[in-house]
Amino acid sequence: MALIDSDLSFDPRDPYFPVPGTDLRWAVQIFTTGNGYGLDAASAQPHDNGPHDNDGVRCDRLALLGQQRTSEGGADIELRRTGDHLEWSINVRHPEPVKAVKLLLTGLPASTRGGWWAANTPRGHAHGVDGQRFQLEYPGPEWATPWVAAGDLTISVRDPLVRRQILHVHQPAYASAPIAELVHAAPASNRTTTYQVPPILLRHNVSAPEADLADHMSFVDRAHRLVPWEKRTDVPEWLRDIALVVTLHGQHWTGYVLNTFPAMAEALRFITRHIDGHRVLAYLPGWEGRYYHDYPSYRPGEDLGGAAGLHALAGTARELGVRLMPMFGGHGANVAQYPDWERAVFRNDTDRYVELLNRPDWDSDRSGEGDQVFLNPGEPGFREHLVESVSAVVSEFGVDAAFFDTVGYWFNDPRHELVDGYRRLADELRRRHPGLLLAAEGWWDALSGIFPLSQQWFGVDRDLRLPQVLTRYARTTGHLAEGTPGRGSTGVHEKGFVPRPPDVERAGHIPVVGIADDTLPAHADEVAAIARWAQQHAPR
Repeated sequence: MALIDSDLSFDPRDPYFPVPGTDLRWAVQIFTTGNGYGLDAASAQPHDNGPHDNDGVRCDRLALLGQQRTSEGGADIELRRTGDHLEWSINVRHPEPVKAVKLLLTGLPASTRGGWWAANTPRGHAHGVDGQRFQLEYPGPEWATPWVAAGDLTISVRDPLVRRQILHVHQPAYASAPIAELVHAAPASNRTTTYQVPPILLRHNVSAPEADLADHMSFVDRAHRLVPWEKRTDVPEWLRDIALVVTLHGQHWTGYVLNTFPAMAEALRFITRHIDGHRVLAYLPGWEGRYYHDYPSYRPGEDLGGAAGLHALAGTARELGVRLMPMFGGHGANVAQYPDWERAVFRNDTDRYVELLNRPDWDSDRSGEGDQVFLNPGEPGFREHLVESVSAVVSEFGVDAAFFDTVGYWFNDPRHELVDGYRRLADELRRRHPGLLLAAEGWWDALSGIFPLSQQWFGVDRDLRLPQVLTRYARTTGHLAEGTPGRGSTGVHEKGFVPRPPDVERAGHIPVVGIADDTLPAHADEVAAIARWAQQHAPR
């Protein structure tokens, strides 16, 4: 992940080129596996063979950042103008493999000082107000699709693949005005010495950002084969009636049991006295034993009641009309539980070392645990393990859905393309179990095309600025770590205690209530009230 607080300690002295008729100026930087470069100012020449509205540049040499020395390499950049519509097409080359390309924009309209926002930015919020430094990264929780607006300006990256896009806006000490940087990262699995950046579109004097987003999403629909919610064939009909997700916390990493399977069954009996059972989806984190500790071994936890206990819970759920959704780790694994972990573990972008990611302090010794790694479902062996694990639980216990933890995170793995792995995983499970609901933690444009239900990222406001970026395709619900009624326990999650937010109607958002160890004994009335509220207010 790029570090927002890392920066150059000198002026890179990039040559900037004007956009005639505007105050905008632009520059390009190129990053290889060995260094960073700008265009060589002395070698940059206007395009001499393009149409009259092409204000691009051809450059046959590069310069190391700072322009002290020149380097082999070059760039062919076309800038096409159609009215208020600008489109950059950037082709670069260097003897070393290209890892990223940056388009820098300065001379931005004064209206951008009011802040930047993406389609999934919370309503009433903006990034970079009055020139404050910020960064958005796609795909990720704050940038669900690479489109952004500021004042009467919009920017769209038209990438047919899922690749890292970064928007970084700041005003360094050497600059007289803010600089907007659009960074495109080449896939680590296919780095070459020549590279073409997907088209970058900028429109100014935009009066209706919603219409511009619709144009961007039309491209995204085609690129990622997105299907509107009403026409999706991977949405079981029962999901369209779900009004409440009930998180039944099982066993914590430490071994502490928050709910046994019989206790979960009793919770469902209580809740369905206040909401129709067919409108409830029961989500089971920590059902497999010690949460995360036993990943990726997926059998019913013995301390919770074992296979017999899960069979009984599934029978109770069917009797009540409730659907069951156990949780699986989309990436997480304990190296002691999965001996073949090194074959699938995420590697850094140059394939030189293991990326150690997401190491929570599960036992509160104030240090991250040592045996947790993240594995890539793009690797065939781990993907097969997930398919067989989920398939066995579906076949044996008749569960209705499978939830995949952490799949909203994206990694530039040099060995296996991640999104292709997600698609293959989903395709095989649906082939084996037609009608099985697949859900994910987190969402972004292409991911919503694979998983029709997701958990909203924890800590991100659910009131999206332009919710159609989600609701046109999928539905979301509260995160695993949304606090339970009462003290706000986050159950098996590492967040400890977090106050439960009030229930508010949100487009495409299904309410959630968590059940920990003390929830029903001490807060049954509040749980009942939440269930009744959901029956009346949840979206269909």
